[in-house]
Amino acid sequence: MNPFKIHRLGFRPLDDVKKGIAMLSPAGNVEVRLGDSLPGRVSEGEALLHPDILTILKLVRKKFPSNVIQANTNGTMLTKEFIEKLEEFNPMKLTISYHSDNSENWQKIFNLGEEHYRIARSSFLQLRMKKFFVEATIVPLPALVGYDDLEKTFDALRCFTQHVLIYAPGYSKLASESLKGILNVDYKELSEFFVKMRKKYKVAINFFSDPVSPINFYPFQYMQDSFNKKFKSVLWLLSEAAYERNKGVIDNYGPYIPNNHYAVKVKNYTYGGNINAAGLLLLDDFDRSIEKELKRLKEKNIKVDLLVIPKVAFDRFGDDLTGKNYSVLEEKYGLPLWLG
Repeated sequence: MNPFKIHRLGFRPLDDVKKGIAMLSPAGNVEVRLGDSLPGRVSEGEALLHPDILTILKLVRKKFPSNVIQANTNGTMLTKEFIEKLEEFNPMKLTISYHSDNSENWQKIFNLGEEHYRIARSSFLQLRMKKFFVEATIVPLPALVGYDDLEKTFDALRCFTQHVLIYAPGYSKLASESLKGILNVDYKELSEFFVKMRKKYKVAINFFSDPVSPINFYPFQYMQDSFNKKFKSVLWLLSEAAYERNKGVIDNYGPYIPNNHYAVKVKNYTYGGNINAAGLLLLDDFDRSIEKELKRLKEKNIKVDLLVIPKVAFDRFGDDLTGKNYSVLEEKYGLPLWLG
């Protein structure tokens, strides 16, 4: 359902993996992550499926003797025999996608058979017995399985892990109507449900799209720096997911900063659907919002002289998911831009 092309490159050649490992620098106790389920321009897949995975693990462990090696998996490869092969590379952390503990619902969600469910289900106990670190990820689908099923899944998982990561079900404008119905959820209702689950089952539940949880947003230094650098009117571009809370923080600091700060909500026109997180905003989305907001503020005799946009939308080179660099915005509007 991506609105732009995603490259599917197949398995990464072993020689290329070796070069990648050689470029890594050991740093304290950081995890060595074999792969992430992150949005991007390349379809990453599951690391454990790589035909040379055991060789790769030996190379990683040779360079990182004590760091935790982490991998994401749906659990269907984690047979007792395969887990025994992985054991020599401990410490390892396996992050298992496990959206339902009910066999029928699990099979429906993953579009796999009962034998695959059995392997994934039994892997939790096998991993704990072999002293692996285990955590689970859930994409909650109450419209498909109901909240009772979700609670039973937490009840089952608490025996094997105290850490569950929640990824809200998302869909783009390309999704079918039937799929939208399955993926549709009330985020505030989910948030309230997870509050109950944390207390009842003593599990740390990290809901990344939680609309009411405390936010990690501290704009005061940026606001102070913008004044020190003689900017008079600053426009903050905020995602739909963060707008209400982040704007409130900016407004609260506003009276204590001599210059003026304005916030605008950036809608994700590229993906559409229910996608609202800053990390999936594209340069074109920012462009559209900036143009509209600058025009609106100009009508009020407000001349913006600095733009601040979420750095999470860009990679370390300043490119968005389609490869467009944020410098395009600086050139188009003739304004300096800070990533915040």
